[in-house]
Amino acid sequence: MPPSKRILIFGIVIEIGLAALAWFLIRQLQSGAMQPSGTVEETSATILQVLGSVMGGLGGVLIVVYFVLRRKERVG
Repeated sequence: MPPSKRILIFGIVIEIGLAALAWFLIRQLQSGAMQPSGTVEETSATILQVLGSVMGGLGGVLIVVYFVLRRKERVG
């Protein structure tokens, strides 16, 4: 399997993992298993904002790495 496909699969798995983490944390807040310092809505918004930013940044980096690896496969 070429490295470009491996990095694409890796990126998809990581993105799904981050989305699952956000879902898990929000469910824990809503069920009362975690006690936020502020309101549940503010904490949920913060979780979504932080993990959404991480997902976007990581997704952007992985797309660039994918195209770099793809170009190396064509050239060499």
